[in-house]
Amino acid sequence: MNNSYAIFVQARMSSTRLPGKVLTDIVGYPMLFRQLDRLSNMTDIPVIVVTSDHASDDPIENMCASNGFTIFRGELNNVLSRFINAAVAHNISHIIRVGGDDPLIDPEACIYLQDLHKEFGGDFLYASNRDGWPYGCACELMSLDSLLDIRKRTSDELYLEHITPWFYSHRHDYEIKKIAAPANKHRPEYYFSVDYPEDVELIKTIFTRLIKKGDYFLLNDVINLCDQDPEILLVNKHLHSGFDE
Repeated sequence: MNNSYAIFVQARMSSTRLPGKVLTDIVGYPMLFRQLDRLSNMTDIPVIVVTSDHASDDPIENMCASNGFTIFRGELNNVLSRFINAAVAHNISHIIRVGGDDPLIDPEACIYLQDLHKEFGGDFLYASNRDGWPYGCACELMSLDSLLDIRKRTSDELYLEHITPWFYSHRHDYEIKKIAAPANKHRPEYYFSVDYPEDVELIKTIFTRLIKKGDYFLLNDVINLCDQDPEILLVNKHLHSGFDE
């Protein structure tokens, strides 16, 4: 298989802390739509929503179908299998994983991981929040071969539902590259992932303030806004400690 890349947006409706959050309204559009629209228009990498075949996720499929987004459905609690089957179905050799609750994921980070992999290769490349990226703006690239290897080696529910911990706990088995945030994006104390209603309010505020630049403003625009007006971050600051590594 030739190297082929896609962004897999892992999304579901059955969040424990905030059910249905991926379709919550963000300035007139569902949050997941905002994310998919930005990724599709700000990168040239195919974007695929990878959700479950549980009935609770039918609204995600309906939203994707209405807006022309590609979707793959698989097992609810076996994300490893879901990713493998989606990659095989779409002939993808390398997956850039993005969380569906990260509407401000950095498209430039996705492109950078793809370009870096084309240059240097590797089984697992990751731009981590622990390496300076704002929480909810980083991503990971993993090879299909490495996922097939994990499937052969474990049936532990932890690793079937949450793939990336396997790489962290088996670092010597794979070629891994850790990507630190560039200085202008190094804001580990900023939290833009959506887990609570207060996080939704922050995302709405950011979109409302930046939408005048158009739908496809950059992460640097978000960072500049928060640097200049740090009070907007107070709405969810008490809920997240961020990272200072």
